[in-house]
Amino acid sequence: MSEILARLAAVEEENRQLRQEVEALRRDHADHRETVGREIASDRRRITALETPAPALREKTAEDHVNRLFSEMRRLNIRQTTAKDAARLLGVSKPLIDKLKPYLATDPRFLILRDPHHKQRHLIRLAGT
Repeated sequence: MSEILARLAAVEEENRQLRQEVEALRRDHADHRETVGREIASDRRRITALETPAPALREKTAEDHVNRLFSEMRRLNIRQTTAKDAARLLGVSKPLIDKLKPYLATDPRFLILRDPHHKQRHLIRLAGT
């Protein structure tokens, strides 16, 4: 009988240790889920920021750039230029000039033409010349 009681005590002790281990695993799992949840939320914020389009060019800013381009081309007696060279004239980036193209196309002082020597390039030409 004492052998059975000793064995029962050993089984109960093993059961208690297993319960402690299970509880520790549950706490670790909860911590891990919380950490993963924060990482997912952070990733979603970063992805949303990347997917958000760049703000459109303000009309006033675009007008200022177009006017400045016109005056620089007149001052330097340049009849036509590429977007890359226009960016250099204004001291801005080429993507900004690409955003200006719709404003240049509607401005009667400019013509936007395809470059006959290059498939993908456009030329910005002064209309009066």
